[in-house]
Amino acid sequence: MNRGLPFALSVVAGIGFVALVAGGAAFQWVNEQPWFCNSCHEMEFHYQSWEASTHAETAECLDCHASPGLAGFIEEKARGAEQLVAHFTGNYPLPIRILVRVRNEQCLACHLETAALPDQAADARHDIHLQAQVACVECHSRLVHNRPDQAKVLPLDQCDSCHQKHTDFAMIGTHATLRCTACHTAGEYEGTDPRCESCHTVPPGHIAPFKSDCGSCHAASGWKPARTDHATFALTGQHAQTSCSGCHAGDRFEGTPTACESCHQVPAKHIPGITAGCGGCHTPDGWRPALFDHTFFPLQGQHEALACAKCHPDGRYLGTPKLCENCHSSPADHPVGKLGNCGACHSPSGWLPANFNHSRFPLSGAHRPLACTSCHSSGVFRGLASSCSACHRAPSTHAGLSSNCAGCHSTSGFSPSSFRHAQVGEHIPNGEHQLSCRDCHATSFGQASCTKCHSSNNPGDGDEDEGDDD
Repeated sequence: MNRGLPFALSVVAGIGFVALVAGGAAFQWVNEQPWFCNSCHEMEFHYQSWEASTHAETAECLDCHASPGLAGFIEEKARGAEQLVAHFTGNYPLPIRILVRVRNEQCLACHLETAALPDQAADARHDIHLQAQVACVECHSRLVHNRPDQAKVLPLDQCDSCHQKHTDFAMIGTHATLRCTACHTAGEYEGTDPRCESCHTVPPGHIAPFKSDCGSCHAASGWKPARTDHATFALTGQHAQTSCSGCHAGDRFEGTPTACESCHQVPAKHIPGITAGCGGCHTPDGWRPALFDHTFFPLQGQHEALACAKCHPDGRYLGTPKLCENCHSSPADHPVGKLGNCGACHSPSGWLPANFNHSRFPLSGAHRPLACTSCHSSGVFRGLASSCSACHRAPSTHAGLSSNCAGCHSTSGFSPSSFRHAQVGEHIPNGEHQLSCRDCHATSFGQASCTKCHSSNNPGDGDEDEGDDD
């Protein structure tokens, strides 16, 4: 007997077994790939929607659509065979419906934090739904395989597909987070009293008169902060921060006075004479800074920074005079005769510098920096002469000349003079002739003498040959 034949057969069988196992493993790997699922055209939508979702980075088809363990493996292979037959026979509905629901343990394998996940909407609680063994896909049915017009999460307005609507009691705020048994303790639903006090006990420190109609001050989002309609007395400024008992002492609400002085006492250092009508100067934002409508006497300049008592001593306000001299005394060096109507020269910005409308005698040139007393030395302001000679005395050399000083001089100064000879020819001081006024007008500008330069009436002083070098 040939002993080598059984050995060869065993080797061939071993190789065949290894090839079979390797081929099976390879085939198993291939049919687990998402692109293999997409090899059937009817799965194209499911593949493309998965590829566009966030799950494409973390999960493949069988991670969600196959149960773990041997039972899950056998179940998945049987379902794959059914789908293969449906594909080749064309016996499948369109669109393809996934009949096997994704189990919660498959979702929680990746989303471990879901049970304690902070909910974006107060109307849905993950922990409550998980405790009730509600499948994740009940609300997240289109999280992966959705069309552009389909929401990924079940809208809140469709929760009534599982929950009975609360048509007579809106489930909003903190009520939306409660279990049914929190309000329906005995399993009774019909005839449940919707009033707040049927479930909530009024705390011991609550304001006595308000033990019902809780909604007038509280909201379903929580007991605090409490609000009330204070239309008869607007709660603004610091009043909005005050507790109810701060104004309603002894639980008194009806007929509470609204005048400031009914709650606030006038301080000892308050200006005397003002004990009521606080709103004329103060606001709910605070007693300070105090304001007052001073339109009848605008507080401008230095008046704005003064304390009220500075102008209203002894608490006197009504009939306070408004003239400057009622508060201000004229200084000792003030021009004599110019008292009253201070505003003609001064402004609230300060007594100095003083201004005056000198339009009938413009203050220009050297006149501008002069003190008022330089021209108004005797304290006379009205009817003062405006001619130059009234202040300036003409020198002796001006004898016989016109008194119209402005014909030769300006307010910039007496010198240089602006007078010009119209017909003196070569005697105009230019070129080689450097003549001054005194060369011709030795004693008076009203008279002229030529003898300083000319001894006779002949040009060149009678020397007929002067200048003739020929």
